[in-house]
Amino acid sequence: MMLRRATSVAAVLGALMVAAACGGGDDPPTTSPDSETSESPTEPTEPITTPPAWEKEYTEKQLAAYDAAFGRWEIYESRSEAIWAEGKATDRAEAFFKQYFPSPIWQGFYQRLETYEQVDVQIEGLADVYWSKPKTISKDGLSVVVDQCLDYTTIKTTQRGKPAQPVAWQQKPNLRTITLEKPEGHDWLIYGVVDATGGKARPCKP
Repeated sequence: MMLRRATSVAAVLGALMVAAACGGGDDPPTTSPDSETSESPTEPTEPITTPPAWEKEYTEKQLAAYDAAFGRWEIYESRSEAIWAEGKATDRAEAFFKQYFPSPIWQGFYQRLETYEQVDVQIEGLADVYWSKPKTISKDGLSVVVDQCLDYTTIKTTQRGKPAQPVAWQQKPNLRTITLEKPEGHDWLIYGVVDATGGKARPCKP
C-alpha cells in the first residue's frame, strides 16, 4: 500500500523446450537447413524504473535512514489496525504503543483509545497512499520526516455498531506528516503524526 523508494524487481520466467528425434537404421538423423529457424529466443529483461527525483537530494546514508524509518512506520500502522478496530484500551494496546512511541507521546495515543472505548467507537481499515516522500532527512540519518498524500475514504468508522457521519475533510486527498527519530540504543520511534484529525485539513494532489 505504501510507496517506498523505487526498486527494480525482475520476474524471470524460463521456458524449457525439448525436441525429440527418431530415426531408423544405423544412420543418424539429419536436419535440413530449411528446417532450422533463424529466430533466437528472447532473453527476459528487467523492468526499467526511474528513481524519484527527490532521491538526488540525499546521500546513500540518508536514503538508507529513510527506508529504515519509513519501514518502521509501515510495521506500526499495519499492526495498529487491529487495535483501533477493536477500540479497547487494553494492557496489550498499552504495551504496543510503548514499542513505537516515546513517553509521553504514547500516552496520548493510549488516551485517545480510551476515549474511543468510552463512546464505543471503532475504526477499521487504513488510508490508501497516493504517494510518500521525505520532507526532511537529517545529515546524521537519525531523524526523518515523511509527507504522505492519503485517501481517507477507505477508513470505516462506526459508533455503537452504526456507521459514523462522514467527515468532510476525509472525502478529499489529505496530507499526513510523520516524524521519526532513532535515539541511541533504540529502534526508530514515532515522535509525531500530524493530519486533519488535529483540526486542520491540508489537501494534497494525488
